[in-house]
Parts: sequence; structure tokens; C-alpha cells
Amino acid sequence: MSIWTREELLDLLAAWKAAYKAASTGKSYTIQGRTLTRYDLADIRKQLAYLENELATLDSGRGSKRVIMRVMR
Repeated sequence: MSIWTREELLDLLAAWKAAYKAASTGKSYTIQGRTLTRYDLADIRKQLAYLENELATLDSGRGSKRVIMRVMR
């Protein structure tokens, strides 16, 4: 069962794809004397794979929270 909703997963995937794109331009950068270091591309790929797997699980129905109602007559 996934802890994510489909919308959350899509938002996270978009954010991690943007991080991948940013990290592909360089590992770190400096702004006003402060150096910032981005995630490693391999770590981002792992996170993307995890999120894509979660989305596939959710879409296949294995990760969805389903409520089954029984009609009593």
C-alpha cells in the first residue's frame, strides 16, 4: 500500500526531475560567498526510480486504499 496519493507522486516526480536537470549543470555553485551543493545524480536517479515504482504500484491497484462495501439483503 502506498503512503502517497497519485497527485503527490506526480508533484514529487516533477520536483526530482527539476533537481536532476539542475544537478546535471554542475555539482555546486556559489552565490554571494555561500557555496551550495546539489544532490548527486545517482541519488536523484534512485529517488526517481522509487517514486516511479510507487506510482506504478498505485496505478496497478495494489497501492490504492479500497473500501469494499457489502450490501446486506
